[in-house]
Amino acid sequence: MLCPCCGGRVFRGARECGCGARFVGEPLDETPIEVQRLGPAMTSVALLALVVIAVVVVTKWLAVAAVLVMWSAWRALRLARLDGEWYGGYKTAAATLSLTIAGSLALAAYGIAHIPQAFENYRLKQAAATQASMHHVASLLEDYRLKVGHGSYPSTQEFKGVMGGSLPTDYWDSSIKYQPRTDPVADTAIGIALFSNTNFELRSAGPDGVAGTDDDIIMRDGILFTNSEVKKQTVVQQLR
Repeated sequence: MLCPCCGGRVFRGARECGCGARFVGEPLDETPIEVQRLGPAMTSVALLALVVIAVVVVTKWLAVAAVLVMWSAWRALRLARLDGEWYGGYKTAAATLSLTIAGSLALAAYGIAHIPQAFENYRLKQAAATQASMHHVASLLEDYRLKVGHGSYPSTQEFKGVMGGSLPTDYWDSSIKYQPRTDPVADTAIGIALFSNTNFELRSAGPDGVAGTDDDIIMRDGILFTNSEVKKQTVVQQLR
């Protein structure tokens, strides 16, 4: 073998080299050491941690990235099974895969259970947008009544002019219908009853686009009603 100090050849059993260097132990075994690779298993664990953080911090929709975690964990399992001497982390990959599948199933169940609530929230969002448009129209009508109409709301023909030449639309891009409501006003000077537009109604046909159905959105004199409530009011007025 070679002396690590001078590089000269030395018999294996010699205690020292001719250069004076002494051996303090047996020479190292030159047999290569095999170390199992844990990269694939650790990659799946890191991906799982990233997905969990993204779901908590950003949005739950990033949970779909769990598919990538499952693929990575399955790949690590396959490598460890086919070549266990070279690839390790079989149990880690199996635990990661099981945890990801269980979490994905739990999230899927949660999402399915909340589908009706999601549709209801979307419907409320649509209705709120239409109601906001109606409140804006009601504000313009009130300005007209106070500044131009001498206490009366505009007629149907005048309504488009009040809106600046274009009719307001609801969330579904359908026109919001305007209808003035008249009440008789006695004029003692001429002795006859005149009619004044003292009230108004705004109506959106709702998601189905058909007026008169239960999903209509109605505003009367600045107050929002459902179609069923308006029908009840009509019945009560007819009975009086």
